[in-house]
Amino acid sequence: MLIELVKTNQAELDSVLQVLENPVRRRIIKRLSQEAAYGLQISKELGLGQALVAKHMAIMERAGLVASSSEPSPSGPARRRYSLARSISITMDVASNIYIEHATVLGEAPKARPSQKVASMSGRVQNALDAPGDDKARISKLSQVLLELDKALEEAEAERVALIGVRNRAMGEAARIAGKQSDADRKRVLFHILDEHDTEVGSISSSLNIRELVVRAILDEFEKNLFE
Repeated sequence: MLIELVKTNQAELDSVLQVLENPVRRRIIKRLSQEAAYGLQISKELGLGQALVAKHMAIMERAGLVASSSEPSPSGPARRRYSLARSISITMDVASNIYIEHATVLGEAPKARPSQKVASMSGRVQNALDAPGDDKARISKLSQVLLELDKALEEAEAERVALIGVRNRAMGEAARIAGKQSDADRKRVLFHILDEHDTEVGSISSSLNIRELVVRAILDEFEKNLFE
């Protein structure tokens, strides 16, 4: 499967983070990532009270992270079956000169052409599924592909962390220069430009709660004295 990354808005990110801050909910989500399950089933497997599981499920449903459906039970009243409703990737980097929060929804329709490595791995997954033989042969092939995928993800993460380190150094030097600004509003606007790469008057005004007239004057000054 090829993956499309779609940025979430701030409200969606905040909602998801409120769910994930709780360790019990993270345990439940990890269990549901394997397959859908009934509340009683999750309660027994994770050693949690049924009332506690139901409480957390309700919170996650309201946040749109979990969905449920009512199914008949062979030995009693209908029961609810829970499954994950969203596929999302979240990264957050915090340092003295860095604050980056990024959330993307994982979909199935890519907008950009995938890299050669991604295309190759995707092809190998499909080849494993199409390979002749029984499920034992297919699971063996898929296991090898998953091993290589996890290794590739670890290498990509190491590269990302290294790049974050370089960015931290660059931002630190830029922050030192920005810190020379004597006016608080000019300093805030400059930090915003460096962090967000945003020079739109309305956007800066809204983000920093500074009047547009003041922002426009600051940007004019920066254009003359700081930025080429």
